Amino acid sequence: MMNHGYLTRSAERPSLWAMLLATALAGCASNQGGGNVGVFGNEPDATPNTAYATAAQDAMIRADQAAKTADSAPIDPKKDAERERNLHLKLVQDMMSQNNAYAALAHLDAYDQRWGANRQSRLIRAGAYRKTGQLDKAELAYRTLLNGATPGQQTGALWYGLGKVSVDKDELGTAAQRFEKAAQSDPLNINAYTDLGLVYLLTGRKDEAYNNLMKATQLANGENPTATANLALWGLVYGDTGLAQSIADQLKWTDSTRKKVTAQANVIRKRLESKGVNP
Repeated sequence: MMNHGYLTRSAERPSLWAMLLATALAGCASNQGGGNVGVFGNEPDATPNTAYATAAQDAMIRADQAAKTADSAPIDPKKDAERERNLHLKLVQDMMSQNNAYAALAHLDAYDQRWGANRQSRLIRAGAYRKTGQLDKAELAYRTLLNGATPGQQTGALWYGLGKVSVDKDELGTAAQRFEKAAQSDPLNINAYTDLGLVYLLTGRKDEAYNNLMKATQLANGENPTATANLALWGLVYGDTGLAQSIADQLKWTDSTRKKVTAQANVIRKRLESKGVNP
């Protein structure tokens, strides 16, 4: 059994992903149980929010308008336009976080018409294409950004996005390569390690899965329950029940949640065994 160190301190997908999500958890970070196990990254629930704008978005708009009204200084057209442009892009980002990717794409079209596309808006658009199942467009968008990157420019988010596209295509080998490049480009990218560890777990690469999931868990320092939960899944798949129990206690999982994680681990074990891998 491996030494797990600090854990004792306090401690839109096809095929394979549909199989995993069939046993996805209602939660793992709180007493009620919050978050998903055996899924990638920290994306919100797949159910879209049908509201055009949330109360928070409305409040942000009103606050911005109030700030303009209260400002006694002469209006600077350039600063005013910049503030409005930034607000528009912030609204699009909020739509993405709420799984309103289709609305986000429409707003990105409006944004590009008014302000012109930039690297940040193109990155958001690539993510929106992926979340709406337009994987070829997402691939092209990420690659275009990658090819246009200047020397020294951060590309971790681009490789990570490409890795997510490969996950959605059920191309795990390619996904692993891309997540590896994301982690190399951005060595503190917790989600890259989390997703890479899960890819390795699902393909029977025991040690690599453990190393990446532990790296994600320790970097997150308790702030990323998905990484920690996937480490518990690793423990169940590979027979380290002590690790799984420690994490279950740390995250205060209910009996129902523990049963679901165990069922998910059994699905993964059977999948590996069918491919000739003995966990």
